[in-house]
Amino acid sequence: MRFSLRKLTVSGLMILLGTLAVVVAGCGPASSGGKLPDSQQIIRLPINAASNDIATMDPAHDQDFYSYIPIQLVFPGLIALDQNGNPTAWAAQSLPTYDQTAKTYTFKVRSGLKWSDGTPIDATTFAKSIDRSMNPCTASAVTYYLYPINDAPAFSSEKCGSDGVTVQGPIKSLITAGDITTPDSQTLVIKLSQNAPYFLDAMAYPTTFAQPFQLIQQYGAKDWTNHLAGFGGNLFTVKAWDHKGHINLVRNDGFWGTKPQLKEIDFTVYKTTNALYADYLDGRLDQGIPPADQYKQAKARKDFHEQPYLGEGYYQPNWAKAPFNNLDARQAFAEAIDKEIIANNILQGSVVPTNHIVPQGMYGYNPNLVGPDGTTSLTGNQTAAKAAMAKYVAEACGGKITSCTPVTLFDTNDPVVQSQDQAVVNMWQNAFPGYPIKTQFVDFNSLLQLIYSANEPQIFGIGWSADYPDPQDWLSLQFAPTSINNTGSVNVPAANTLMAQADQNLDPASRAQQYNQAEQLLVTAVAWIPNFQQKTVYNLPTYVQNYKFSSLGVVTLQSWQQVYLNSH
Repeated sequence: MRFSLRKLTVSGLMILLGTLAVVVAGCGPASSGGKLPDSQQIIRLPINAASNDIATMDPAHDQDFYSYIPIQLVFPGLIALDQNGNPTAWAAQSLPTYDQTAKTYTFKVRSGLKWSDGTPIDATTFAKSIDRSMNPCTASAVTYYLYPINDAPAFSSEKCGSDGVTVQGPIKSLITAGDITTPDSQTLVIKLSQNAPYFLDAMAYPTTFAQPFQLIQQYGAKDWTNHLAGFGGNLFTVKAWDHKGHINLVRNDGFWGTKPQLKEIDFTVYKTTNALYADYLDGRLDQGIPPADQYKQAKARKDFHEQPYLGEGYYQPNWAKAPFNNLDARQAFAEAIDKEIIANNILQGSVVPTNHIVPQGMYGYNPNLVGPDGTTSLTGNQTAAKAAMAKYVAEACGGKITSCTPVTLFDTNDPVVQSQDQAVVNMWQNAFPGYPIKTQFVDFNSLLQLIYSANEPQIFGIGWSADYPDPQDWLSLQFAPTSINNTGSVNVPAANTLMAQADQNLDPASRAQQYNQAEQLLVTAVAWIPNFQQKTVYNLPTYVQNYKFSSLGVVTLQSWQQVYLNSH
């Protein structure tokens, strides 16, 4: 997710989309009957996005987990990730060939693909879609996923003319530059600037999905997503998107492969987990996601499920703003947090406390990593925190803590998030009496806009869910100086060098070591303040068949093909 695809609310991380859950009120976990008729294969699911609506349905602009959920079902990609996060062919006939000398990937597109209006989807469609995602006139915030393509960083950094269409600069298009070519209607060739062992994973990101140029040309680059009713090219088409928190999808009977058994998916967007769960209890949803304060009760149910998940909740200090432009201050704030209390007392064991950036359970995890204080402690280090803050106060605040730059922690306005953040602020205030600290809570989409604006917060809470299980997704995409996602202005030169080397290293063993070293440097410098690793937590009634989450916390396209409903 998949911001960037996989930024998400902390509450959404705490109890991740258990995308089909508890039976409706009064139904109980009875044994399943026979398969429901096709007319009743309709499921009602929540999207726990801490907002009134998803942010977009444009694959070129998808930078959050929640928009990704309907986007992946409507717009086809050449590559999809399987249950373990490995790349598999989707709209491509097979995985592409790679010429290491020429640094080119050659994809063969399935024949006969088309949009629901009959317009063909071929190699040219994918070439133009990738080019549009990188085009500066599209102004996508997630172009960096495709930076391995030759000329891509330069092209995405060109200026867009006043007409909103013409690119002003030497690179007018990756297609005309010869970086993306289509020798025939079913062949797509992509040239890289250097080896990138993670590139096939990145090809599963929505910026590479097919985009409907017939709609873009008819309705304009910004308004076309408001005209999706009856349209799609993947497993489902859009029935309706009312921009009031409802997205309804229906099975695409023109899909080229195994068609989904579900006839319809009705998504409802929720501001809070509490409201979502209340609707479930009242029988308005076929999925329940219990808030963290009800985790223990939910866990006692017979229909409860949980599994490891490659996602984390963290605080992002802004290195460009005081006090977080100072290493002592960053380490003080990080070391003052007792992560065990947050995970076990505040969030009732629904998460796992961590000091890591790269989560446990994937390639590149470093079991020997230590926190900023040089230990593996997850309960904080009050002595080290107080000493670091005392040094900062003496050097930056004239020896008076009340004269230090006030801190405002931004986060989403979910009650669960507010409880967690208040507990952390209390820890900071207990460790640094007199330091001016406050919180400010906004909806998720507003937080995203603020994070990527010119007025980034001093520090904010957010979550990151793996787009693909590779350390590059957790390190280079977050902290490389050129990454758009480096919203904390993090800059650790030694780590930058190691990440750049690892990003093109084709030897898995030495590559992992380089990422391990880079991660340790970043953790010591407090690039993030990691708080906890997620679990995928959900309740699943017995009448829901073949439903399962991947290690990335999503329902894969392959799984969506197999899900169906039995009678209660």
